Amino acid sequence: MVSLLSGIPGTDEIRAIARKVDTARHHGVPDGCVLELDLQTVPPESAGFDPVAMLTGSGKPLLLREAVSAIHRAADDDRVAALIARVQLPAASAGPVQELRAAIAAFSDVKPSIAWAETYPGTLAYYLASAFREVWMQPSGTVGLVGFATSALFLRGALEKAGIEAQFIARGEYKSAANLFTQDSYTDAHREADSRLIESLHAQVLAGIAESRHLEPAEIDALADRAPLLRDDAVTGRLVDRIGFRDEAYARIAELAGAPDVAPDDDDAPPRLFLSRYARAGGPRPTPNLPGRKAKPTIAIVSLTGPIVSGRGGRQLSPLGTSAAGGDTIAAALREAAADDDVAAVVLRVDSPGGSVTGSETIWREVVRLREAGKPVVASMGAVAASGGYYVSMAADAIVANAGTITGSIGVVTGKLIARDLKDRLGVGSDAVRTNPNADAWSANAPFTDEQHAHVEAEADLFYTDFVNRVAEGRAMTPEAVENVARGRVWTGADAKDRGLVDELGGLRTAVDRAKALAGVAADDDVNVTLLPGSGFLDMLRPKQSSQPAASSLPDAFAALVGQSVSGLLDQVERSLTGTSALWLGDHRY
Repeated sequence: MVSLLSGIPGTDEIRAIARKVDTARHHGVPDGCVLELDLQTVPPESAGFDPVAMLTGSGKPLLLREAVSAIHRAADDDRVAALIARVQLPAASAGPVQELRAAIAAFSDVKPSIAWAETYPGTLAYYLASAFREVWMQPSGTVGLVGFATSALFLRGALEKAGIEAQFIARGEYKSAANLFTQDSYTDAHREADSRLIESLHAQVLAGIAESRHLEPAEIDALADRAPLLRDDAVTGRLVDRIGFRDEAYARIAELAGAPDVAPDDDDAPPRLFLSRYARAGGPRPTPNLPGRKAKPTIAIVSLTGPIVSGRGGRQLSPLGTSAAGGDTIAAALREAAADDDVAAVVLRVDSPGGSVTGSETIWREVVRLREAGKPVVASMGAVAASGGYYVSMAADAIVANAGTITGSIGVVTGKLIARDLKDRLGVGSDAVRTNPNADAWSANAPFTDEQHAHVEAEADLFYTDFVNRVAEGRAMTPEAVENVARGRVWTGADAKDRGLVDELGGLRTAVDRAKALAGVAADDDVNVTLLPGSGFLDMLRPKQSSQPAASSLPDAFAALVGQSVSGLLDQVERSLTGTSALWLGDHRY
């Protein structure tokens, strides 16, 4: 409405002003709002400084831990009336989906929620959607609840035709990483492990959907045999509540939020807010530890994401580059947590398929030292924490994994590809000179000699024995018991718990609760959370002056307070700037 009196705001303008005032009064969250979430991908585990995002204005992505925390907080927030999400995951890992699903299920227990999609492209997409109170789908969509399958690739024949020889040594018949190069089909052990993985995931998904949709697992399984399901079968099978379009789903959530018969985009409709905005508006802020005032205990979350490498690791400069977890970087973060007197416990969040033996061992050692210093450590496993990802976790006081986490793979693999025949076919000459017999042992020009092969075998034996013995020590098991579940075999988190490799099922939230309990902090007590290691733009601009942990070099309470204030200011500047399984040759890999 436009006012006929110049200079006097009309009804629409008055409403807009009132909403802005109300939003400001409620710390950036409009009262009675509906939260929106786009789940065409699962929120990432971590994200460092991204110059492309800064230049395009897209800002930092909403991280998994932020999304989960925000949904749990919204369930108890009187300002939030409902939640609606587009759930259209083309592919995802089970572990993160389960963490997100648990948060959505907790919200749906107390407030209205709707999942809608043009189509549900896969099993995990529908599994996630089923946690909402209502499930909607467009008329042309299908429910792709088709179950699970694995498809392994084998290059042995292709390599032979190309003139490339694969020479690998593995400890553990289930250690299948090198099968890509050495086999032309599944080995019995490889097939057994993969079969059990998908059986376990299938059972978890059936149980979760059955509970949410009030059906029997057998009914869900029978529907999966006929999937992907068209709309009529999806509705009669009670997997979908309503067939409709986005605008109709939004009109329905407005009705459930207390505004019936109002178009979703009308001025009288409940205000909407993206979950990413809600997560960063009006959330809990760390309490400064002022002199003379009892400090809240702090839980340090040390994030290890990506393949483990020796050295600093980090994100490649290319926009498409992946991030590697550097043993030095993670170890330094653990030492920093150890040196901070305010840190009561540490959660080591692991999302890694493994990597370097030496990098993994470097991190493992700092976990051991943390425990020896009297600080509890809880390992929290994300999508995958296998091989080296399990190695860095095994010394923790407790290990928490999602039921669908891929873990275990206690074994060793090493080797190289030999391209001598390929070079000959291409007319590429190569030769070498050396000072000692083993100087070019890892060259692609020739296979290992008998002596070199024996040496690599001995190394693999040593590394595997160390791995098994350290698991036995960390998990209070005998080496023989560990051997029964090791040999390179991967497990789901649920199966790993049944075999003593994991203590508790759950996500990061569960791990933080476990860390609080181990530190003697009451379950209902608030704690500050600090995230390590720093990975933002300003962390690149302010390198440390030495390897000494910062907390040790600032013993004075006033200096510590000033450091916190400056750090907070720098973080604000950074937010304004940013807008709010591989094979390695020449190294042993867990």
